[in-house]
Amino acid sequence: MEKDIVKENSCKTIIFNALLKKNPMLASGMVIAPVIMTVDSLPRALTLAAAFSLITFFTLLISSFVPKSIVYTVRIIMYAIIGAMVYVPASIALEYFIPEQIERMGIFFPLLIINSFIIFRSESIFFLESKGKMMLDIFFCIVGYDAAVLLYGIIREIIGSGTAWETITGMPVIFSVFAEPFGGFLLLGIMAALLRVALLTIKKVKK
Repeated sequence: MEKDIVKENSCKTIIFNALLKKNPMLASGMVIAPVIMTVDSLPRALTLAAAFSLITFFTLLISSFVPKSIVYTVRIIMYAIIGAMVYVPASIALEYFIPEQIERMGIFFPLLIINSFIIFRSESIFFLESKGKMMLDIFFCIVGYDAAVLLYGIIREIIGSGTAWETITGMPVIFSVFAEPFGGFLLLGIMAALLRVALLTIKKVKK
C-alpha cells in the first residue's frame, strides 16, 4: 500500500496525470462552458488559455496559504475573494494586450474566478500534497488544460469555419455545425473519447 502511495505521488505520475490521465478539460470535464461557448478559433483559444492560466495559477498559489483549520464554507468564500483580487490585474493586463479577444469572452472571463478547477482540485488534491509537488501538479494541470483548449480551438476553427488563425484555408468541405455550441459540445465529447481510447491503449501496451 505504501509503495502504491509513493508511486501515485511521484513526479512522473503527477505530470502524466495532469497532462493526460486526469486532464482537467478532456478527462475531468472542468471549465468546459467557456470552451464550448467562446472557443471557435485559435485566437480565442489562446485568449482563454492565457486568462485561465493567469487567474488559476495565482489564485491557487495564494489560496494554498489559507489555513485548513478554517471552516470549509469560509475557505471557499476566501478562494473566491482571492480569485477576484487576482482577476483585477489579470484583466488589466489582458485587456491591454488583447482587448478585442477579451471582450468576445464576455461573462465567461470573470466567471473564471470561481471555476470548478480551483474549487474542486484545490480541496481534493492540491492542498493535500507537499508545496513542491502541489506547484508541479498545478503547473502541469494548467499546461494540460491549455494544450487541450488550443487543440480544440484549431480543430473547431478548421472544420467549422474553414479557416486557420482566422485566415481562409480553402477547405473543400466545411461542417458549420461545429461553429455552433452544439457542435462544440460534440467535438469536445469526441476528443474526450479519443483520449480515453489512447489511455486504454497505453495501459494495454504497458501490460
